[in-house]
Amino acid sequence: MTLLAPAEAYRLWAPTYGAENAITHLEQGLVRELGPSPAGLSLLDVGCGTGRRLVDTRARRAVGVDLCPEMLAVGRETHPFGPNVRLQTGDVRELQLPAGAFDLVWCRLVVGHLDECRRAYRELARVTRKGGRVIVTDFHPAAHAAGHRRTFRHDDAVHEVEHRVHSVDEQLSAAAAAGLTLIDRAEASIGPDVRSYYAAAGREALYEDHLGLPVVLALAFRRDG
Repeated sequence: MTLLAPAEAYRLWAPTYGAENAITHLEQGLVRELGPSPAGLSLLDVGCGTGRRLVDTRARRAVGVDLCPEMLAVGRETHPFGPNVRLQTGDVRELQLPAGAFDLVWCRLVVGHLDECRRAYRELARVTRKGGRVIVTDFHPAAHAAGHRRTFRHDDAVHEVEHRVHSVDEQLSAAAAAGLTLIDRAEASIGPDVRSYYAAAGREALYEDHLGLPVVLALAFRRDG
């Protein structure tokens, strides 16, 4: 297995990234649970990948930002974006977007790719309007501690994406320093709703080993005045 930096990993992963997996399925459920719905809001998805999460959100305006231009190119070719959706290349640590521009900001499964998270949280807070919401999800520290890694297959080889573990306390401290108040948190564990993904991959024996393990963490914040 080859360990790759995120930029190189996602460049290779881009053509097949659209396939759903157990982690993305559970993560999507957590974001819906913590809300709010993007319908009628100005929405920013930082680390949007191909932008697939921006299809049919009913947001008044939606912007997707990703570090990997190959991901965005695949998205533009494959997704039926409406005129209210814009994709652009960018880094969560230095967003080329105006302050207070968004009602709802998503940063989903991105923080673990960063050496430190304080700059990212400052930027997420900066671009959110006062009273707006920020939803951050991450690969759960418990899953990493149990030996789970973020991997993908390319050209018959399995690659691991570099991941940095940021504890909940570290993230909450970074968020508070940026002016974000925690209003909710949740986690998702391996269970019956993702068993089909294990079956499709011929890994049902692993499902029994993983059952009950938390694999996704989600934090919901409000931007203070």
